[in-house]
Amino acid sequence: MMLLQTIGFESTVLQNAGSFISKMFMLIFAVVIRHTIKDNHDSPIPLRYFLIILIVPASSIYIMHNIFLIANAHTEYILFSAIASFIFLIINYVIFEIYDWIRHNAELREQNRLYIQQLELCSQQAKERELHNLELRRIRHDLKKHLSGLLGMLQAKQINEAKGYITQLLNDGIINCPEEVSHSGNIVVDSLINHSCAYAQKDQIDFDINVFIPTTLPFENGHIAIILGNLMENALDACREIPNGKRYIYLDISYAKEVLQLIIRNNYQIKRKKDRHGNYLTTKADRLHHGLGLASIRQAVEHYHGQMEITDKDNEFQVVVILYGADSNEQPTT
Repeated sequence: MMLLQTIGFESTVLQNAGSFISKMFMLIFAVVIRHTIKDNHDSPIPLRYFLIILIVPASSIYIMHNIFLIANAHTEYILFSAIASFIFLIINYVIFEIYDWIRHNAELREQNRLYIQQLELCSQQAKERELHNLELRRIRHDLKKHLSGLLGMLQAKQINEAKGYITQLLNDGIINCPEEVSHSGNIVVDSLINHSCAYAQKDQIDFDINVFIPTTLPFENGHIAIILGNLMENALDACREIPNGKRYIYLDISYAKEVLQLIIRNNYQIKRKKDRHGNYLTTKADRLHHGLGLASIRQAVEHYHGQMEITDKDNEFQVVVILYGADSNEQPTT
């Protein structure tokens, strides 16, 4: 409006023309910036941070509006108002660039945390497999001695002694290898399920599974480990909190038409709390290093445009996860 007034336009058209040209200029400026910046991050911004960051442009608009009103009343400030508007634009751009950089670094830290969690799961599996192999070696090493002792007792017709010896061997755990309840052929899935089953048996938790998947899946092993590993860990922790009564975990994994469906259901005693965004909070004291399981699962599910549905009713917690393969023609439904 000030530029048009300087050129000599009539005052009756200055206000509408100036407003229209300013808006068109800002629209073009925004489009140019949008196409210039290639590294765009489309992750959602929490409402609280959105309102905080909104203060920057809102306050800039308020200040510039008053500067323009002063410059309109005192023409000697027209040049100052133009320079000030340019400076405010630069300041806003720099602030949002810094905010975008901070958000990008936060996403990288989250990815690194997921990778660390994945490595911990893989390391845990490797440790359990190593213990299993050591147990098998011990059994092979001692089996000949035990059989020789039993043969001597039988030859001497010491039947009662042989029965007692066998009973002692069973009580001492001559074969205490974890039971392998999953035999799908998928190393990651079988290792996680068998590992969790061993803990469930130790804690007297009924563990019922149905696994119908092929040996290979069109998903990254790291994502499968994060999803299944965190779900099993959360279920085991919830069951351990039940002092008396029946503890149970039900797991169903199926794969058909490039769609993987995972259902896990368990009971619990301590009521789960949620934050104001609807996310479940951990019941553990160390909230800095715990309570991230469901968030990690949700991020891995979103990588495949999948779905995760949580049901919490009558002290029973159920999570349903659906992942869509690369060649799947299935469309997500709500």
